[in-house]
Formats: sequence, structure tokens, C-alpha cells
Amino acid sequence: MVCAKPEYGTMKDKLRNSFTNYLVATPLLCVALILTTIANCGVELYFFAVLYIVLSAICHSAIVMLAPGIINFLLRILFKKDTVADIVFAVIAAILQIAVIIDYFVFAFYRFHINGFVLSLLTGPAASQIFVFDISLKLKSFAVAAAIIAINIILILKSSKVFRNKTYRAWKPIVALIVCVISANLIYAYCSASLNSTIIKCTEAIPYYYPTSANTNFDKYGFVDLQKIQQEKTNDGSLNYPKKELVWNDSITPLNIFLIVIDAWNRRTFNAENTPHIADFSDKCVKYTNHVSSSNGTKGSIFTIFTSLSSYYWNDFEQNNISPIFVDRLKDLDYNVRTFPSASLRNPAFNRVLLHIFPEIATETTGKTVYDRDCNLTQNFISYIDSADSEKPLFAWLFYDLAHSYEMPENRLWKFQPSWKFADYSKLLNKEMALEPFFNLYRNAVYQVDSLVGMVLQKIESKGLLKNSIILICGDHGQEFDDNGKGFWGHNGNFSDAQIGTNLIMYSPDCQPAAINYRTSHYDICPTLLKQYLGLENDCGDFGCGKMLSDSTLRDWMLVGSRDNFAFIHKNHIYEKRPSGYFLATDAHLNELPQDSIDYNALNEKIHMIGDFYNK
Repeated sequence: MVCAKPEYGTMKDKLRNSFTNYLVATPLLCVALILTTIANCGVELYFFAVLYIVLSAICHSAIVMLAPGIINFLLRILFKKDTVADIVFAVIAAILQIAVIIDYFVFAFYRFHINGFVLSLLTGPAASQIFVFDISLKLKSFAVAAAIIAINIILILKSSKVFRNKTYRAWKPIVALIVCVISANLIYAYCSASLNSTIIKCTEAIPYYYPTSANTNFDKYGFVDLQKIQQEKTNDGSLNYPKKELVWNDSITPLNIFLIVIDAWNRRTFNAENTPHIADFSDKCVKYTNHVSSSNGTKGSIFTIFTSLSSYYWNDFEQNNISPIFVDRLKDLDYNVRTFPSASLRNPAFNRVLLHIFPEIATETTGKTVYDRDCNLTQNFISYIDSADSEKPLFAWLFYDLAHSYEMPENRLWKFQPSWKFADYSKLLNKEMALEPFFNLYRNAVYQVDSLVGMVLQKIESKGLLKNSIILICGDHGQEFDDNGKGFWGHNGNFSDAQIGTNLIMYSPDCQPAAINYRTSHYDICPTLLKQYLGLENDCGDFGCGKMLSDSTLRDWMLVGSRDNFAFIHKNHIYEKRPSGYFLATDAHLNELPQDSIDYNALNEKIHMIGDFYNK
């Protein structure tokens, strides 16, 4: 007796046919990625770059198509007709290809990939006002989308019939894919470490593609010489920075500049109880009581202090050996530049991105613990002041880390009690936890930093430097203790005032002590130093995104965050694009806003301005 073959095939047959569909659809997506990447990368391509784009497109397409492939296999199990599974798979594959095409226009238009911001504009109440499409364009777009869907359905159904009873070795395409993945990642890792701007820009043009990088290891083991590469790199012309030729007044007398930054400085801890030395010194200064950072993380915050730009431009500065105008001016005026960091300046690479024209700066401070390093950097600064060349103006950047790490010796925890002995983050999961001991641990750390800053200020004053020095004391960003009742602690979690709000005081020989209550930001520090003390005569907008600290006009629609996770602060609203691409609109306390309260027209206008310093 001959048994009939099962009508719908075995499980192995279903898996094989799903894999066949996967192999057909992946090249289609791959071709779309290759074409759009070449069109959007904005650099002159050579053979090696095109090869990299092809390898990367294969890798990315294969990974993206995995989920539809799995869905196809599951649908084959659930439905009796394989045709249903094939059509669903073909439609999903077509939608992904259409999304790549749409992303091409979004990237060309906004210089970032399609995300929640763009989708919110397309679907928001003001969509018809923001995007005005002619009826012929709508029909053409619909026809193209329909054609792509039809082509995918025909190819998938055809391939299912052709290969239904065929046998082939699945390991061959799998091995080929693995080779592509390894090759693309190795190429990117090396090119990223060697600051190959062509390969890096090609990578940025591929939507949501994140290959492996290993810059530190390549430098550590001698595969690349980052310092030499940095010196040899030149601007590829992608940035329009500054926008206009700079005009300098060279008749100025340069003052010493001392920049003291306290990592993760909560605004509530700037007072006589928590920071007695700084509070006492602030009586001689201008205090900016409503000051905010440009980010909720250190990398973006420090970048803005030195450039008056969003850290959205970090990669461009790094890849193209661009030096901040402020740093160039220090060199032109022959400043004696020194750095005193507690945490390393190599990660994030502030030494390479912001200060590479001063290769002799210190990037580390010795010490087993953060407390030791904070103490040692203070002593290093005091020694430096004692031995500094009095003929040159001084620039010193002191960067304290203790308030960020909470790593306190037990014998230094006496001031604020009860206090945790260390930061036990597992306790933060307990909603009934008493906040006071944790906050007191932080206050003890801030109190200790204040005592060290007090030693610095005392040394500056005792050497008679107040008469010819500018002193800025600020936090890089804030530090939250569940201020909004949403379960957020520390920073890098949201863009509320609890995490971007911080402190700034500024002393200069001619300042009139005052408390400034209008909003200021890190964007304003660099313009103030350049225009008020270093002789720059250009408008602030020619080189940055800030204003003079003395300018009381409204700071609205302020961009904060990083390239992947950023937000606009608009009055008491926060419009955030999360790393996943999700768009979230909240009030100042992270309560979600209704859609009809969002100003989509203004939001669209500001999104356009993110890349304002790129050459068009």
C-alpha cells in the first residue's frame, strides 16, 4: 500500500519553504538599502566603500528579515493554505522596502532616520498643514507602493512553487551570511578606529545599523595610532562651522580661565549647608539659578560647554579633526592649558574630540578610588598654580567625579545622617524605600567635593589671581532622586529639570554679584567667554546655538541629549525622541501630553534646525 504524501507537507518542508521565501525577500531589501545608502551618504565613494555598503546591506537586510521569516513559518503551521502565509510575508517584506524608500527622503530632508518625531508629524493634527502633497504626487506614491507590494507577492508565490519540491543546501547561504557579517563588522571596526569618514558616513546613512566598534582596543594593541591619525585628519567640508568668517579684537588682555565642573550636581545641593565653600565664594559671583545642561549625560554636556553646539555634532568633530573655536582661541592667545580630570578624558574621548590640539594635557589622575583621584587632582592643581608660568594666561579644567560615583570612605560620611555606606542600587526597586539615607550619601559626596573646591578657590585667591581670572563652577548635568515620582534615579533617564537642571556660578574681576533667574544653559558659556573676554566680535549664531549669559531673552525649543536620544524643551513641555525611535511628549514632570496640545508646526521647524551647521 502506498501512502499519499501529506497535502500540506511536513514540518521540515514548511521550514524549508519559509527559508526559501527569506532568501528571496532579503536581496530585495538589500538592493533598496544599497541604493538609498549610496544616494544619502554624501561622500565620494571608491571601490572599498561600495564593497562595505554591499556587505553591510546584506547583513542588515538578513537581520531585519528574520522576524518576517519566523512569522511566515508560524503562519504555515497555523493555516492550512501556505498561500496565506506567503502573501502575508510578501506584504511585510514590501512594507519594509517601502519604509527604506521613505527613510531615504527623511534622511535627505532632516539628516536623521525615520523615527517617532517624524511619524508624529505625519500623523499629528497638523499633518495636513506641515506636509502639503499634490494629488498627482499622492497617486504616484500610491502606485509605487502598490507596485512594490505586487512584485513581492508575485515573486514569493512564484518562488514557493518553483522551490517547493527542490532540495538545496541551506548551509551555503548561512555560511555566506556569516562571512558578510564578520567582514562588515571588521571593516567598520578598523575604519571607525582610524577615523575613516567615508565608511563612517556610509554607516550613518544605513537606517538603524550599528556595527561593532573597538577604537580603544585597536589603539591599545597598535593596529592604529589614534593620535597620529587625529593630527593628519582634515575637515571633509560636511560641516559649515563656523557659518561666517570670524572677526577678532586682538587688543584684549587675556584673563586666566578656571573651569570647575562637578559631575552630576543636583541643583538642590547648592547652598550653605551642602556646599559652604562654594556658597561663600558665590557671594562674589553671578549666580544663574535657572541653569540647565544641554544633556542628561556627561558626553553631551561637556561637548556643549566647549562648543556651544549640541553633541549631535560629536561624530563630525571626531571624524574630521575639527577643533572648537574656543579651544583654537586659547591656542592663538598662547594660553597655558591644563586639565585635571578624576574620570578619564579618553572615554568619552574629550582629549581627541575637544582638546586634540593640546596633546600634552593630562587624561588621567592617579588614585585607587574616585575619592583618591578627586583629592589628587586638587593637589595637582595647587602644585600647578604654584609653578605656573606667570607670563602666560592660564586655562585649567578641573573635573570632579565623587558626586557621580558616591564612592565615599566611611570616615567621610559623618556630615549628613542617616546615610548609606555605599550606593546599593538594588534597593531602588523597593518603592517603600526611605529616600533620606540615599540622598544623604549623595550630599556627603557633594560636601566632600565642596571642601576640595574650597582648597582650589583658596589657592587662587592666595596667589592674587582673582584680579585677572574668570572662574566658572558648574555641574555637567543634574542628578535625580525620583523627583518626578516616575521611578527615575541618577541621570541619562529623562530630560526633566531633575536631570538636566544644574548649577552655574561665574566670577570675573568686573562682575557685579547678582542672582539671575531667567533660564540659561550650557550653550551660553562658550559665547560668553569668546565674546566678552576673548575678543570675538561675531554674532553668537555664527558659531553656536547659545546666547550671552547676560542676554535675558527666552531660551525656547532648546535641543538636549545625544544623536540617538534627544529632546526639545519648549516652555514646560518635553518632546523626546528615544533611542528606539519612539516619540514621547510630556510636561515638565513627565506626565504624557494629549496630542492636541502639541505644536506640530513649530516642532517640524525645529527638527529642520538640528542640522543647521551642516553644509546644505
